[in-house]
Amino acid sequence: MVVCSRGRCDGAARGRLRRTAGGRALDGRDSGSLGGTRVTGERIAAGAYAGPFDIGGGRQIYLECRGTGAPTVVLISGYHDSADLWSISDSAPPAAAEAVLPGLAGRYRVCAFDRPGTLRYSENQGSVTTRTTPVPMPRTAADVVADLHAMLQAARVPGPYVLTAHSLGGIFARLYAQTYPADVRGLVLVDTFAPEVPALFGPLWPAYRELLDTAGTQRDPNAERIDIDASIGQLQQAPPLRDVPVAVLSKTEPFGGLPPTIPGDLTGADIERIWPQVQTAVVAIRPQTPQTLVTDSDHYIQVHQPDVVISSTDLIVGRAAAP
Repeated sequence: MVVCSRGRCDGAARGRLRRTAGGRALDGRDSGSLGGTRVTGERIAAGAYAGPFDIGGGRQIYLECRGTGAPTVVLISGYHDSADLWSISDSAPPAAAEAVLPGLAGRYRVCAFDRPGTLRYSENQGSVTTRTTPVPMPRTAADVVADLHAMLQAARVPGPYVLTAHSLGGIFARLYAQTYPADVRGLVLVDTFAPEVPALFGPLWPAYRELLDTAGTQRDPNAERIDIDASIGQLQQAPPLRDVPVAVLSKTEPFGGLPPTIPGDLTGADIERIWPQVQTAVVAIRPQTPQTLVTDSDHYIQVHQPDVVISSTDLIVGRAAAP
């Protein structure tokens, strides 16, 4: 277990972007979109692109890709979160200021995307993305995985992939890796959810699930809604994860921005008490999985200390390349 702070293993700082356990940011800045022109898969595979991409069936998914080099790093956001967060940094010195997506693009092909119904941060903050075609809700992890696979194939995004995922995105990344094992070389799991969560929360699980489903969305009927129980079942029934390297990053600070009224008998103290057990379950998915405790960071490690996410991705790329 490594304990890091401000992007290195000493010092102390508190990130300024306050976040909820499953909701939207309370501030943000422009992510530097490259435009919205539809292009061919050949161009996306070769150059920088940010805009809607046609995946068939009358649907488009917003896709942003930059950089060159292999493997391709695919960034998977958490519940309700659009691709914006991977291009936002709210770090404090001595942590490097460069956001995750541009930071990784200096040496890899790196891509991020908007799932339907996810929330924007750099523009019209807290609004549901209009960059990706809406779909009926709720959805499941299998739906997300099918969309991601269709997008990567249609856009000819070159594999193999390292999947760097945040929060509930960890379930999507793990199911993708278990569904398409030949395509995935490693996982970086940033304070992610685990299929053990319902059992760990016990009788508090229905209240926590309601919090996750609604936090930050203002109950917008167009916002993303994931059937978490069904998604956990899909992951548990999928083929086992193959022998790929995994790294886990875990927060040390409380979830920020919890609503004043939490469903049921659930309290913020309950969430903080149980969350380290969730991270222990994530670490246990593969032997020799390093866990980094990112001190002075809340749940949104990729925003507060992006250089730790970048360095962990570098680690997994290196381990995946080892003979």
